[in-house]
Amino acid sequence: MESRLEDIRIGFYKKQLDVTNFSIENRNISKVLNHFFEDLIYRAKSKNGKYSPQDVISSDELLSSALSYIDQHRDFYQQKSDVANLRDFFFSSSMVGKVTNFNPVIARKIFERYVPFHGATIFDYSCGFGSRMLGALSSKFNYNYIGVEPYDELYQRLLIFLSWITRTLSIQSESCLYNLGSEIFIPDLVGKIDLSFSSPPYFNYETYTNSSTQSYIRYPKYYEWLENFVVETVKNIYVYTKKGGLHLVNLEDTKKIRLIDDWIKIALAIGFSLEQVEEIRTRRRTTNKNCNKLLVFKKK
Repeated sequence: MESRLEDIRIGFYKKQLDVTNFSIENRNISKVLNHFFEDLIYRAKSKNGKYSPQDVISSDELLSSALSYIDQHRDFYQQKSDVANLRDFFFSSSMVGKVTNFNPVIARKIFERYVPFHGATIFDYSCGFGSRMLGALSSKFNYNYIGVEPYDELYQRLLIFLSWITRTLSIQSESCLYNLGSEIFIPDLVGKIDLSFSSPPYFNYETYTNSSTQSYIRYPKYYEWLENFVVETVKNIYVYTKKGGLHLVNLEDTKKIRLIDDWIKIALAIGFSLEQVEEIRTRRRTTNKNCNKLLVFKKK
């Protein structure tokens, strides 16, 4: 298994990507992320469904119901195994609120489109399940990657993943991870970032853990979360960013909050200029419009 993952990783590094679009050209790469993070992903839950994938797996009643549904809809669930069909069920069923992970192919395309030069320093202000790390460190531009993650268990897993990535390829760049939230100021990063990019929490839309480190727990009301998490995060990013550098964010509005407009207002007030808004098509769900916005800001 380990050698197969290394082959996938090396193949992704060697592949020339078409950065003019955000299509996914290598779906095998998700197997790497699943190997390192799937148990943590399965514990997390979004508001798309009542249960997390782990809730279903851990309950004989729920698991039986899920497998029965799959069996009754073989025209849709056509994978070779029950395990593969169950993975599809977790994503497509309104019963399950499986959290999404940003695709590393799209992440690498974004980096290579917006900072197409060697040695650029990328700041990931919400590491999540390693997709942007994998995208950045699989580019021949030898990007430097800096990330923050407040969830202790996920942070430890990211360290293991980073060690594996650097071992499978001779990486010439530098990488650093911080076990804290993006609203916490890091003096060492001032003026060092060429591009920041992440897919930050949509307030309380996705629950990774009930730990007190999570921003929606620290700031339980939306306006408090905006003021204490988003404003402070964008302020920090502005100070970290070099003149002419870019701040990118992947966002999606939910039924209850209009985060895209709020983020734009905050970033403009802090001093960024809005350069571009792009659409990123995501895998189809039954519970959303499967289209996110990529906001591109610049520090003049």
